[in-house]
Amino acid sequence: MIIHVVAFRWKPGIPAGHVEEVQAQLNEFAATLPEVRSYRCGSDVGASDMGNFDFGIVAEFDNVDDWRVYDKHPRHQEIRAGVVRPWIDERAAVQFES
Repeated sequence: MIIHVVAFRWKPGIPAGHVEEVQAQLNEFAATLPEVRSYRCGSDVGASDMGNFDFGIVAEFDNVDDWRVYDKHPRHQEIRAGVVRPWIDERAAVQFES
């Protein structure tokens, strides 16, 4: 199984409600792909005092090819370009086998 983890730190001044729109679009998109075994995303709840990122995604795929279907999908590219990248200050990601 491939686990995909992404964390974003948003730019200052991100509009109210925008993060919720990002989350809604990502969840809606992921639900359309049979290659996605599990998908969760959301805002940091502020439980840690270690300077967490603002938003995270954790997704599971059977294999790397299935992850690539998700990663390269045209709708995913639209979401990235339209609502995610314009507001990213920092991004961290990893895909690992579990």
